[in-house]
Amino acid sequence: MVLSSVSGLVECLLPTSPRAFLLSIETTLSDVPCDNQLRCQDTCLPFYNNCDYIFQSIAVTPAREGGTLVQWILSPQIRDEGEYVYSLQTGNAGVDDPKAWTTIQTAADVCLFIDPERRLPGVYSFTHYRIKLQTDEGIYHSRPLHTFGKLNYVDWRMAESILRAESIQLFRCDGTNGTLLKRKISGKKCPRCRDFGTGLVKDGNCKICYGTGWVGGYYAPVPCYYVNLQPSGSTIQKDTDMQGPVVETQVVGRAIASPILISEDVWVSAESSERFRIMQLKHLVEMKGVPLVYQVGMERIPFSDVVYSFQVK
Repeated sequence: MVLSSVSGLVECLLPTSPRAFLLSIETTLSDVPCDNQLRCQDTCLPFYNNCDYIFQSIAVTPAREGGTLVQWILSPQIRDEGEYVYSLQTGNAGVDDPKAWTTIQTAADVCLFIDPERRLPGVYSFTHYRIKLQTDEGIYHSRPLHTFGKLNYVDWRMAESILRAESIQLFRCDGTNGTLLKRKISGKKCPRCRDFGTGLVKDGNCKICYGTGWVGGYYAPVPCYYVNLQPSGSTIQKDTDMQGPVVETQVVGRAIASPILISEDVWVSAESSERFRIMQLKHLVEMKGVPLVYQVGMERIPFSDVVYSFQVK
């Protein structure tokens, strides 16, 4: 586990045992209302939970060749009557947009699913899973879980506390509010600008795929994604052989890994409406291979870029 300084609320809380560490974080946050209370009072908060969060725990045991195990425990607070029907859903973005999820299995009164398929093989897997629960009184979704790293119950509780502490610090003190646009990496291929032989995008200003190669370009915007921005600078590089002077601006920030980010996702500042393309990601805090806090390197997108035509609101 790599635990560099977690800003603000959990700074210097590094006892020797995991249980002591977990208790120290929970004690520090004891004066802060729970996630659900905060979320219900104000919808613009950077927390990864919502008021439908009724799963006490959920775990994914990845198997890259197929046979991934997804299991869960319901919170004892749920009192819905009738049959409980569960669905296993998979996607590549880990956002709330219904279009980002595909249901692969459905069963009643179960506590686990096994996905037999091999999904997006490669060095880095973007596959996410979540559980959908439908009862006579409502529909609930678990938080999305990715398939890299493996956290046991104590690790999961520690990770939740770190994410929550970082979220509160970003919201109350250091963060700049914005909207996250998760780039599509699968779906329907663009019929206009994607080369069917090589798969390359031939037109970066295509208004069908917004230069991503996939119809729609981005999933539904994720609001209230806070980033702690550092002072930015710009440099001018002269390339007389190709395109002349080029102005490069990079902004560095700190953000939580919920949802998981990938290169070329876009962050939209709520203050200035400027759009930034995420180019570099560094794990500042991670636990057993699972990123919790990022350092993000972003480039300011020119106003002439087609991404500015993507509707955020």
